[in-house]
Amino acid sequence: MTCERIDTPGRIRCEVTARVTSPESISTGDVIIVRTPPFIIALRGRIGPDAATTREAEVWRWAFALAARDRGSGDVEARARMVVCRNGLCEPRQAPLTAHVAVGE
Repeated sequence: MTCERIDTPGRIRCEVTARVTSPESISTGDVIIVRTPPFIIALRGRIGPDAATTREAEVWRWAFALAARDRGSGDVEARARMVVCRNGLCEPRQAPLTAHVAVGE
């Protein structure tokens, strides 16, 4: 997960990329925002499969926004949840995500 650095409070663009290697494939997935610093608001707590900007067999990508109410820096924590298939068998997987956010620092 990566989030852009901004100079003044406002919208922060973030992106999550989930990747597996062949012969595995991602059949569905989402991103859950778990924790934000006090100066950040998550505009959505869950970024679902329909919001994925890339949905390829081995790579899924989501873009989303956070809102900064004030200047500061801290870590945003999230979790990627996916269903990964291999040879016709599918299983759920989760991956913890962290991105450092800096506003005006």
